[in-house]
This record gives sequence, structure tokens and C-alpha cells, in this order.
Amino acid sequence: MRTMRKLPMLPGPVAPPLGKRPPPLLAELPASLTESMFYLSRLQRPVVLATPGLESYADELPGWAPYRIVSAALNHDTRAISAACKDAGRPIVWAPELENAREAWHYIEHPLRIQGRVYNDIERYIAAAGSSVPVVIEGIDAKLRASPEVVRLLMSTRDHPIVFVGTDEAMGVDHRTFCGTNALGRIYSGYRDEFAVRLASGAQSVWEEPPAALK
Repeated sequence: MRTMRKLPMLPGPVAPPLGKRPPPLLAELPASLTESMFYLSRLQRPVVLATPGLESYADELPGWAPYRIVSAALNHDTRAISAACKDAGRPIVWAPELENAREAWHYIEHPLRIQGRVYNDIERYIAAAGSSVPVVIEGIDAKLRASPEVVRLLMSTRDHPIVFVGTDEAMGVDHRTFCGTNALGRIYSGYRDEFAVRLASGAQSVWEEPPAALK
């Protein structure tokens, strides 16, 4: 795993002032983004309704919301997003369905079959096998194979940088320290890029073997 490094601290965009309606959700991501975006599915409705600053999105789900608004509503430092964008060179994207642990968000995970054993979800597999990068890659591979809807969501991110901003410096970028290796984002980006190559070559399925870059 790469050495964690502190990203540049920048004055970041903030959420809309209290009482001001945030911009509407985007049904899909455009090829070029003016700001970072965060996906909210219909399953997020209870969280959205219970989170001041997000409740106006409840009847618009699903769609992509400005990452800064979601982050601010969760009381996270939005400067971490700006720092991640600076490091990536352009706006970033994320979706809860790509996470390894269901903490704040709601989403469905299908049982995973890995090395002859069945796990209820990727979180249980990582807890049993350890949190090394090879283990996480194997878990994500199984998750994507079991979840075509997550593959579709992943491909809908186009070629935008995928960055997890949370509290785990190993898996993402910590919104408190601005440090992190963004392992989750890099792994998912590797799968997305390989899937895109396979589909462009006329393959009927995205599945062959794990992306060569991740072996």
C-alpha cells in the first residue's frame, strides 16, 4: 500500500446557506464536471429525510448531488473534497454502494462466494480475511460479480476520478486529516477502466479475469 500523504489544504466550497434550496440532483453525470458529485439512491431516502441539508432531495431520488453539500450535511470538512480534487486534477465522484461498510448509508449487498465460502457482504469477508489490499480487491471482485447494478453504477461514473472521503486513510481520504491512499477509489477505477476496454472491444460481458493492473 502506498505511503499516506497529506493532501494540500484549500479553502473549499461550502453548503448553501440555511434555508436556501440546494441545486437539483443530476439524473446522470455529464462528461465534464464543474464540481464533485455524490450518488444518492432511492434507498437513501430515510437518511436524506433525517439529515438537515439533504431533506429536499428526498423526492428527487435517485441522482447525483454536489459532494460538498452531502459532506457539509454530515458535518465533514468540505476542504477535504477540494484537496482531493486538487490531487486528482479535476472534480471527483463517489457512491455509498462502493463502500466496504454500511455505517451511515443504506444499500443492498448480495451474498459473496469467495474461495468456496459464502459471506453475507464484503464487510464480513474483510473482517474474516483481513483488510490488506489483496483481500479488498478479492472482495470487490466478488461484490461486482454478484451485483450487476453496482457494475452499472460504476460505469455511470464515466472517467471521473473515484475518491472515497471518509474516516479511513487506508481506504480513502480522511476528511479530518486530508491524508489517505484512496485504495477503494483506485481499485474501483481499475475495474471500471478494464470493463470499458472490454466493452469497447465488442465483448458481450465485462467479465473475464480481474483487471490486469490489479493482479
